[in-house]
Amino acid sequence: MKTKKKSKRNVPALQPEIDEVAENDTGLEMNSYENPYLQQEMKRFSNYSSVVIMMQVLTERDVEFIVEEAIIKKKCKQLKLNQTKLKSPCAFILANVLSNNDNILQELSLFDNRIDDEGVHYLAKALSTNNNNLKILDLTKNEITNVGAKYLAEMIKTNETLTTLLVAGNLIGNEGIQILANAIQYYSKTMIEFDFCTNELVNDSIVDSLIQLIKYSPSLKQLSLFRCNLSQNSKDKLIKMQKRKEDFILHV
Repeated sequence: MKTKKKSKRNVPALQPEIDEVAENDTGLEMNSYENPYLQQEMKRFSNYSSVVIMMQVLTERDVEFIVEEAIIKKKCKQLKLNQTKLKSPCAFILANVLSNNDNILQELSLFDNRIDDEGVHYLAKALSTNNNNLKILDLTKNEITNVGAKYLAEMIKTNETLTTLLVAGNLIGNEGIQILANAIQYYSKTMIEFDFCTNELVNDSIVDSLIQLIKYSPSLKQLSLFRCNLSQNSKDKLIKMQKRKEDFILHV
């Protein structure tokens, strides 16, 4: 599968911007905000619940409103903004609140959006601080490349809460998956599930690293990689290793 090469962008450091936002109390002027659909939806959700917004086109202002109402005020434990056309600036807004240990968010799903490597950088920086309770991060189908995978791997090295990482349907290749696998194997004591299905740039070259991951990871219990470009021989090797590890789930 041919993919367009993305131009390199200088991604700004996250923490100074987070501090500035915090000092300004996020700078939101919600009195002038109008989105009847979202405002009505937020009334349906109770405190400490799951907030799900799907198949809408959300702006940065919409995401600011959702953060204020769902995460800060209602203290939701699960936030799903799936198929909402989010781009990297929206990921930055979410990263700001993830850096604040006052939130109790345990699951963030951004399935089928466009946050790309820059958005991943913001989220990874925020989750590296351990000032959060996030356990599940779903970044399926977000135009993430090996660059974004490297940001996530650096986050995994210090994160002490994340149990599930879903990066299926992206543009990650062997290099990115190997870096992630190594981070999980050597640094993570909490990661239980790793899903990188439908990353078609992944091929047989990664198999040895995955065998080592299955064999030696102290925490991983589930690995999903179907619809990657692995030969049947490589799949058989992984299945053989999976059978040697008790209670390990492999989707290949």
